[in-house]
Amino acid sequence: MNILPPNCTSAPRYTDRVLSTEANAPVASTATVVGQLAHELRQPLSAMEAITYYLHLTVVHDPNARQQIDKLRQLIEQAGWILSDAVHYLQSAPPRPALQDVHEVLEVVLSRFSTEEQDAVFVDLAESFPLLNVDLAQMQHLLTTALRFCLRTARQAYSVDVATFTEAGQAVLLFSTEAPGFDAHCIESLFSPFEDHPASAAGLGLASVRRIAEVHGGTCGLTVNLAGELRLRVAFPVQSV
Repeated sequence: MNILPPNCTSAPRYTDRVLSTEANAPVASTATVVGQLAHELRQPLSAMEAITYYLHLTVVHDPNARQQIDKLRQLIEQAGWILSDAVHYLQSAPPRPALQDVHEVLEVVLSRFSTEEQDAVFVDLAESFPLLNVDLAQMQHLLTTALRFCLRTARQAYSVDVATFTEAGQAVLLFSTEAPGFDAHCIESLFSPFEDHPASAAGLGLASVRRIAEVHGGTCGLTVNLAGELRLRVAFPVQSV
């Protein structure tokens, strides 16, 4: 079948027509493109997750198959994390701050982790902690990513401690774990997107955590002391209400 126009020599190429018709159209920002891609990919990722869950329940006599199914579920979950990290790093949606009880948000976030991961996390929450004027979705992503980073760094060998307190007019969230052998020289590179990261890092993960903190007027830093204790500190300004 000939799908070319009769006078194909004089007809403009498809790409030329697209360029000419879109010449005056506003160029979509990277954040918009990533946000739209993430939106479009969530449905197939959710469907794949449901399929792997069904297979996990039905394939009971083949341990090798179940192992591969579990690996597939982990890869699907990882793909979701990558999309979420990219969206929040690029701030594809403007933040919608409102007063939030971070302790309640942390409880919701922890409930989404596996039982094994929850058992590895110990919280020490301040008796009195101010409400923070933050975007709820971005705060959930910050807490999830910080916990995920520390859990991966701990490699199931150490617990992860989460503490909240106020200090010098700031509301502080402190995530810590033991990280013997952690290369302290690579710390700042962990906040740089698209660089080579250690296995425990999450690519855009820590970069998105810092971006969320800074867009709300806060700070985010990572330190490792001589004893091998890793501390991820996120601080937000305390605002009078």
